Amino acid sequence: MKAGFALIAAAVTFGTALVSATGARGSSAQTPPQPTPAAAPAEARPAPPPEFVKVCVKCHPVEKIIEGRRYKTQWDQVLEQMVARGAIATDQELDVIFDFLVANYGRVAINTAPADEIAEVLHVEPNVAAAIVQQRASTGRIGDLEALKAVPGVPGAALEKLRDAIVF
Repeated sequence: MKAGFALIAAAVTFGTALVSATGARGSSAQTPPQPTPAAAPAEARPAPPPEFVKVCVKCHPVEKIIEGRRYKTQWDQVLEQMVARGAIATDQELDVIFDFLVANYGRVAINTAPADEIAEVLHVEPNVAAAIVQQRASTGRIGDLEALKAVPGVPGAALEKLRDAIVF
């Protein structure tokens, strides 16, 4: 996303773009296909930034936009498709929207994602994300939430709340 927006010539509606993005798989590394979990309940949702309201909510209900968690690359695709369909926003506004969506409605493949992506989606300090990467490098695949919580420095209770954001 930070690298800029390439306009794509797709004659799809934004709703179709959301469905397409959900079907696409990807992260900065290989990720296994996973079903899309439901979004957090409305009362647990953070307030969106003004840029999100200005650009996205103007045309679509929030519930449609954030109907499920997506990988970072999938949110990038959604925003590219919005721009291709005529959404008007500056690169700076799109970056704010992208960061909000990834941080609050992102999904991360814990066994393949780089540390910065783990930190961003799971809201952990960079050194904790680095410890997760180091753990999987030294002991192999992290198999489940209990194994992830066993990594030194990982906030177990906080990760329980983000369980739907983590793909093993």
